[in-house]
Amino acid sequence: MKVKSARVTILILFLAIVLAVYATALYELQIIMGEEYYDESLNSIVTISDVPAARGLILDRYGNVLVTNRTSYNVTIDHTLLTSTGDPNAVLLRLSGICMERGIKYTDTLPISSDAPFSYIDKMTETQSYRLEYYFEFFEFEQSPSADELMEFFREHYKIAESYSDREARLIAGLRYELETRLIITYAPKYIFAEDVDIDFISIVKEQNLTGVKIETQSVREYLTPYAAHLLGRVGQMDAKEYEVYSQLGYSMNAVVGKDGVEAAFESHLRGIDGTQTTTVTSSGAVKDVIYSEKPLPGKNVVLTLDIGLQGAAENILAERIAALNNARGENEEKIPGGAVVAIDIKSGDLLASASYPTFDLSKFNEIYDELLNDPTLPLLNRAMQGLYSPGSTFKIVTAVAALREGVATPTQRIYDEGRFTKYDSYQPTCWIHPGSHGWINVSEALRDSCNYYFYSVADRLGIDKLSACAAQFGLGSPTGIELYEETGTLATREYKESRGDEAWYVGDTLQASIGQSYNLFTPLQIAEYTATIANNGKRIGTHILKSVKSYDFSQTLHTEQPKVLSVVEAGQDVFEAVQLGMLYVTTQGTPSMVFRDLGVSVAAKTGTAQLGEDLANNAIFICYAPYENPEIAVSVVVEKGGSGNAITSIAKDVLKYYFETKTAREIIDSENALVS
Repeated sequence: MKVKSARVTILILFLAIVLAVYATALYELQIIMGEEYYDESLNSIVTISDVPAARGLILDRYGNVLVTNRTSYNVTIDHTLLTSTGDPNAVLLRLSGICMERGIKYTDTLPISSDAPFSYIDKMTETQSYRLEYYFEFFEFEQSPSADELMEFFREHYKIAESYSDREARLIAGLRYELETRLIITYAPKYIFAEDVDIDFISIVKEQNLTGVKIETQSVREYLTPYAAHLLGRVGQMDAKEYEVYSQLGYSMNAVVGKDGVEAAFESHLRGIDGTQTTTVTSSGAVKDVIYSEKPLPGKNVVLTLDIGLQGAAENILAERIAALNNARGENEEKIPGGAVVAIDIKSGDLLASASYPTFDLSKFNEIYDELLNDPTLPLLNRAMQGLYSPGSTFKIVTAVAALREGVATPTQRIYDEGRFTKYDSYQPTCWIHPGSHGWINVSEALRDSCNYYFYSVADRLGIDKLSACAAQFGLGSPTGIELYEETGTLATREYKESRGDEAWYVGDTLQASIGQSYNLFTPLQIAEYTATIANNGKRIGTHILKSVKSYDFSQTLHTEQPKVLSVVEAGQDVFEAVQLGMLYVTTQGTPSMVFRDLGVSVAAKTGTAQLGEDLANNAIFICYAPYENPEIAVSVVVEKGGSGNAITSIAKDVLKYYFETKTAREIIDSENALVS
C-alpha cells in the first residue's frame, strides 16, 4: 500500500516543530536560566507536612447531627522558616502586637508573669510543668532557675536585644520558648499560634509578609446542639503526655484529638487518616509549589444511643425544677447546687439521656474555661457519671431481694413495726415514722411506706455478706459498661471497712447499710442501671452510649453495638414480683401518687432521702421505670440538698411524659410513612 508523500511531509514537519519547542525549552532551562534556577534550588526550603483529615460526625439515635465540622483559619509559625532569614524576634513581636490590637488570643504556655519583676504563675497546668522541667533538663540547668534568671537566659539564648523592654522581651521569649519546646520534645517545627481567626485578622497578617508565619485552613468542630455538653466532649491539640501515647499511632504533634466525652472515647472511629503535602518555599518566603502526595480520608461517623430531644427535655426539666426549689427557699436556707437525671432503655442498655446540672455551652468552652473552673457549683463535673451519692431508701430494694431470696422473709410474711429497733442495747435505730408505727407490714408495703424498721429486721437476720453480695450482682459499686469516664463508687462491705483501717464491722453497720446509708456511694448512672435491672427481673445489661459506626459517606454500617449482660441477680420470679409490686404501690398508693395519677402510664418507683448530717439539707433521690407491665425506660433523679425524694418526683414524671408522648408521635409518623410507601 502506497503512502501519499504529502502526509509524510506534514508528519515530519510536525515532529520537527515539537522537537524544536522541547529543545528551546531545555536550552532556556539549562543554559539561559540554569544558574538562576540552580541558585534558587539551593536556597529553597522543602517541607513535608500532614494534611489533617476531617473528623467524623456525631449523631443521635434518630440521625440528628450533634457535632459536625466547619473550616477555620489558623495562624501557624514554622520554626525552620522563621529562624532561617531575617529577625525572628521582630517578627514575633509584631505578630503578638497585632493579636493584642485585635483582641485575638494566641498560644503562650510559658508560666512566667507578663512583666518584671518576673515570677512563676501560681497554678501551672500539668503540661506547663512538664514542658518547663523538660526544658531545664535539655539545657542542663544545675538547679531550677528563678523566673528572673530564666528571663536572663532567654535574652541571651534567643538574642533578644537590650533595646526591647522587659514586657517585649517576655512576649518574644514566650513564643520562642513555645516553638523550641515543641521542637526539642516532639521534633515538631511548626505550631498553631492562633486558632479560628477572622478574615480581617488574616488580611492584616498577610499584609505584614512575616517570615515563617502562615495562614492555614483546618476543619474544626461545630456543635449543633446546646445540650449534652458533659457527654459529647471536646477536641484540642495534644499535650506532651498525650503525644507519648498518640505518637505511637502515627499522630503528629499538631494533631487534634478528643479530650474527653464521646470525642475521646471514640477517637479511633472519629479520627480520619491524614494526607501529606510537600511545600517548596523560596528564600524570600514565597510559596513556590504545593504537591499533595496523599489525600486525607475523613473519619467515620458515630451514632449515639442518645435521644437528643429527651436529653434536652431532661436538662431543661432538671434546671427549671431546681430553680423553683431554690426560689421557694428562704435567704438563710441552703440552696441546691446541682443534680442529675439519667434515662436508660431497659431492654437494650441504651443511654437515652444523661443530664447534669449545672451545665455549660460547649461551643464557648475555651472562652469561658476560667469562669467554669472557678465556679463553686462545679459545672464541669458530670454529676450523672462522676457524682457520688448515698442511695438512701432506694437501696431498700436490694435488701428486700436479698432477704426474700435467702429465705429470711417471704413475700406475704408480715413484720410489726415497733418504731424503734430494740434488739441491741448498744444501737437502737428508729423508723422515720417513730414514735408512730406502720403496724403489721409485708415487703411490698414496706417498700411503699419506706419502713426502716422492716428492713432493719430482715437485714439483721440476713447479715452484711449476703446483703453486699446481692448489691454487687445489681452492679452497685461496679462499672456500668458506659464507654465514657465514670466513677464506680463504693459498696458497703466488711472488706471495704477493713481496708480503710476502721474498726471491725458491727451489726449497726449492717442496719445502716440496709437502708442505703453506711459507706454506700453510687453515681446516678449506676442507680439508673440498678433500676433497669429490677425491671429486667435481675438481668443487668451494661449501659452504653455507642449505637453504631457508619462509614464517612454513610454507605456502610461498620459496627452495631449489641446488648451485653454483665451479671444476673439470682432470685425467683416471685421475689421480683413482690418488690416490683411494692414499687407500683409507691405511685398508686404512696405520696407520689398525686404526681403520677394523670400520666397515663403505670409507673414503678422508689423515693430516697440521703442524710448529710445535722442542720444540713438532705440529698433527694428518686428512681422509677415504666410501663410497669412491660418496662421500657428506667429513670434516676438525684438533686443535691433537694430535701426528700418526694420533692423531685415531678422531674421524673415530666421526663417520662416527654418520652411517651414523643414515642407516640413517632409511631404515628412511622405508620403514616408505611402507608404511603
